Amino acid sequence: MRNRGFTLLEALVVLALLAVLLSLATPSLQGLRHKHLMQSQAEQLQSGLMLARTEALRRQQRVTLCVRESAIGVGPDCATAGTWTQGWVVFVDGNNNARREATEAVLQVQEALPAWMTLQGNATVDRYISYGPQGRSQSTTGAFQAGTLTLCGAGQAHVWRVVINAVGKPRLEKADRTDQANC
Repeated sequence: MRNRGFTLLEALVVLALLAVLLSLATPSLQGLRHKHLMQSQAEQLQSGLMLARTEALRRQQRVTLCVRESAIGVGPDCATAGTWTQGWVVFVDGNNNARREATEAVLQVQEALPAWMTLQGNATVDRYISYGPQGRSQSTTGAFQAGTLTLCGAGQAHVWRVVINAVGKPRLEKADRTDQANC
C-alpha cells in the first residue's frame, strides 16, 4: 500500500509557481490600489467641504476649509504657500478672514496626500473655501466662491475633480487625464 500525499519536492515546485504568479500580479494590483486611493481622497475632500457647509448652516457663522501648513511641529494652521496636496483644515472662522487663529475651533484635519498625488485648485479656490451662515460659498470679500479642485495621480489614466458651484455645493467628477493640462 502506497501513502498518498505530496513530496517535499512537489510542494516546493507548487510554492515556486505561486510565487511567480503573485509577482506577476503585483504591479496590476498596485495600480488598482492607487486608483481606489485616489477616489477615496477625492471623496474625503468632498466630505470635508460638506462638513464645512453643514457646520456653517448649523452654527450660523462662517466655516472655512484651507490648505494645511506642512511644516513639522506646526498645529492645524492655514498655509501661506503650497497646494492642497499638503492636506487641509476645517475650522470655525470667527473673524471671517479665512486664516485660522488659535482661538478658532478646529472641526477636521486632513493629513498630506501621498507623494504620487497632486491636488490643486483653480484661482478662486487655490488657498481656501469658505461657507457663510446661509451655507453658500463665499470669499472673504463676500463674493460667491465657485471653483474646481483637481486631483491627479502619477500613472493614473483618470483625474478626479471636486467642482464647487455658485451656491457652494460640491460634486465629484471623474475625467480623462488628457482633459487636464494642470496635472
